This record gives sequence, structure tokens and C-alpha cells, in this order.
Amino acid sequence: MEDLTGLREEMSAELRPIRTDMAAVRESTSRLPEGIAKIEQAVTGLSGKLDQINEGVGGLHADLSGLNAHVEQLGKRVEAMEQTVTEMKGSLQEVIKDLPGASGSGVVARVRDVIGGESN
Repeated sequence: MEDLTGLREEMSAELRPIRTDMAAVRESTSRLPEGIAKIEQAVTGLSGKLDQINEGVGGLHADLSGLNAHVEQLGKRVEAMEQTVTEMKGSLQEVIKDLPGASGSGVVARVRDVIGGESN
């Protein structure tokens, strides 16, 4: 019987730290649902914010696409205007050459020099 009492005391001594650990585990795990709920709220909030950012980025992308198309159209118009100005400049120089006094230092020659950038 003494052997059983000694064994009981020995086992009780060995189980005491396990009981303490189990109590700590129970206490820690009892707070898990609260922690999980907070994490879920944070994830939901972040998900909503990411959705808003995604919508904003989508709108910006659409705006940028529209701007790119508009800039391309403006580029084509500028090229056409440059070509027209070049053609008009050439036509004007031909007309000025045919006018009387175009080779002298009179008004027509000065106009030609200003418009054509030439100097006699």
C-alpha cells in the first residue's frame, strides 16, 4: 500500500505542471473566438477598401485610355496642320516670286523675307 501511496504522490507531482499548462492552454484558447472575430472584421474592412481602390483604379484606367485616344487624335490634327502650313508657305513663296518688286528691297521683298525667313 505504501508503494501505491508513493506512486500516487509521484504521479501527482508529475501531473501538477501538466495541469498548470492545461489551464494556461484553456485560458489562451478561450480568447481565440474573440481574436478570430477581430481578424475577420479587419479582413472585411481591408477587403472593402481594396474594392474601393480597385474601382478607383478602373476609373483612372478608363480615363487614361480616353486621354490616350484624344492625344492620338490631336497628334494627327497637328500633323495635318503642319503639312497645311508647309504647303501654304510654299504657295506663298511662289506667289511672292511672281509679284513685281519681289527681288528688290521694297515692301513685297520685306514681306517675303519675314514670311519665308529669307534675307537678300
